[in-house]
Amino acid sequence: MAEYSEVGTGTTVFTDDRLVEGPLIFLDSPRAVIDFVANGDPANTIVLARGGTTTFLTPALTAGVKGVITLQGAPESHLGILSREYGIPAVMGVTFTSGIRSSRGEVIPADGVRVRLDVSAKAGRVLAEPGAPVDDTPVPTPDEAALAMAAQIELLLQQFQGTIPHGSAGDAMVRAEFSTDVLTLTEENTHRELTLEECNELLRYFNWNIWDFLALRATEGESGLIPRQEYECISCVHNWQRYPTWYRLILDRVGVDGLIEIGATARREPANKVNLLHTWCTISTPLFGRGILGDLGIAATDDRAEDVRVVWQFARSLYKGLWGEGPMFTSMRNYRAPVLDQPWLDRFLADVQPLGENRDLFTSFNASTEMLAFLLYFDNRSGLNDSGPYDLGDGRFMIVRDHFLRDDMYHWHDVAADLPHCITQAMVFTPEPGLELLLMDGGTLFTNPGNYLKYLTDVAVYVRREWDTPATEIRRIDTTEMQAILDICGPVTDKLYRRIANMSARDKIALCIYAAV
Repeated sequence: MAEYSEVGTGTTVFTDDRLVEGPLIFLDSPRAVIDFVANGDPANTIVLARGGTTTFLTPALTAGVKGVITLQGAPESHLGILSREYGIPAVMGVTFTSGIRSSRGEVIPADGVRVRLDVSAKAGRVLAEPGAPVDDTPVPTPDEAALAMAAQIELLLQQFQGTIPHGSAGDAMVRAEFSTDVLTLTEENTHRELTLEECNELLRYFNWNIWDFLALRATEGESGLIPRQEYECISCVHNWQRYPTWYRLILDRVGVDGLIEIGATARREPANKVNLLHTWCTISTPLFGRGILGDLGIAATDDRAEDVRVVWQFARSLYKGLWGEGPMFTSMRNYRAPVLDQPWLDRFLADVQPLGENRDLFTSFNASTEMLAFLLYFDNRSGLNDSGPYDLGDGRFMIVRDHFLRDDMYHWHDVAADLPHCITQAMVFTPEPGLELLLMDGGTLFTNPGNYLKYLTDVAVYVRREWDTPATEIRRIDTTEMQAILDICGPVTDKLYRRIANMSARDKIALCIYAAV
């Protein structure tokens, strides 16, 4: 066997002992992705992209590339999540030490060079065949200021404010200094007006909570398809400017008890956007917008204090309906979100069937519908939500996953007219010891090790045809209907990708804002 040499290192999305080898191609534009899928050999090719956002490589992932490498990003990024769902080996955030120069001066292997991905450990390696082209032109060395900034960013990604870690340890550290119990929902503190100290402690905790979920995702990098930083900033500012007014109108109309009842929808119904993710977003998006205006010096840090209070009252009422009494966030609940009422779990458990020979079909179905949901909602999670794990009492657990495939309020969803509004997957796992689960407040499941699907043993899949289809009419589908939905997803995804790729940057930002609001 030819002696390959290491040319780059990064982080593995999920570990795998199989040999991953093939010619490499660098994809740096949507047109390059489209041309590669149309004229290349995806099944035998390893693709290289700059960023870790899902939508840019959509056609390549659906075509079933052999492996993925990125220059930016982390396993928790959207692309990392989808590579995991597809079972495509991936190494992210790779720094190459040998190769040619891209148009931007990045060191990368030349197109056509055969590379191997070593994904057997968390530290992923990229190796290249003997004789691979090398450009020995010296790479400019970053100055001391740039290096210091990079080190500071790395520290802030690993520790909130440079001192507080991710996970339950960080949750405990943040709450240790609080003087109120405002983070624990009660009948009394949900209905009354919050004190200034309670609002400030909520803000301090939520700053950490947002960082805990998004810090590693901040390294996704550029999309190449979607101008994410631009639309996220503008949409969050829009939320802060408008949402408090809407929250007041809703509170005036239905009251706190009415909001609690709305929040409880997440317990009563799967396949509903009143869920863990969107409840969290009622706080995160407007407060992000407030922070952006403050950082830009456009608004004072204490500006519109009453609007902050309204945001918290609105969100806490929804959370009261979601959980009942008790801790407000999954980060306070050991990252567990067993939201659905027991009758749904009983139904799901009665319906699930062993995967058996249908494992490949379900894996493709799960990944393809998730990919389409990301693309329909312009690379944000508005079309996705996980809940669980639900302990089944015999060592197994269940995750319930919603993928929203069509929403007629968005005019670009016309491509998905033949798809149901939402599909729901009840997935039963029989894990080995040591599997770690985190169900984040953004409705996202993270696991360690990353390849959690190998523990999946039983599944039931359901459809909610329209957004207002009664919950009692959510129905289970068989493998024939799953295949029919899967067959539709491919052309829909391709058509939408091409449509987005041909949009102007201004139009993309406008539609992205619409999707995110």
